Amino acid sequence: MKALDILLKAGETALSIACPAAIPFIGMANSMLPADKQLPMNATGKQVHEAIQTLPPDQQAMLLSKQLDVEMAEIHSFTAIQESLAKADIAGSSTRPEIAKMMATVVCFAVVAFVSAWVVALFTKQAAMEQVSGSWPVMLTALGTPTALLRSYFGLRTKEKNGRYGIALGQAPQPSPLASLAGALFGGKQ
Repeated sequence: MKALDILLKAGETALSIACPAAIPFIGMANSMLPADKQLPMNATGKQVHEAIQTLPPDQQAMLLSKQLDVEMAEIHSFTAIQESLAKADIAGSSTRPEIAKMMATVVCFAVVAFVSAWVVALFTKQAAMEQVSGSWPVMLTALGTPTALLRSYFGLRTKEKNGRYGIALGQAPQPSPLASLAGALFGGKQ
């Protein structure tokens, strides 16, 4: 990727954040710039581009056409992020799935037990259809807790992973709505 493409892509973002592999480019530009126009290491892509525009055309062309190994650095960076996420997933990969399996087993057992009892009661004529159809609150009560646990497990797990992925990519963690509300009510940071 050419240096000019990287600078334009970075724009108002610090070059060190937008493309960490291009940080040495600031040093190359500083080596050609006068002492009073040196760039800080956290210069934005726009600042670097504007500073280069002050150089003679031959030096501008040399710097802006410089081919940087950004693609490989981005691939290595992405690979490192994926490896760290995989390692984080391994740490909690046994307890929560076991709990989910237990709750799923409870739900399946309860459904099979209730349906079997209803079928037996109907076929042996020990209960009328009206009596069996009125027993849904009992089944709802028996299945409510494990079903709620399963639903919350999968929902929270997804939010947790999304938060972890965002942090790995450099985004600020998003507070939960409840945390935001508490922060607003009690004057804390959100």
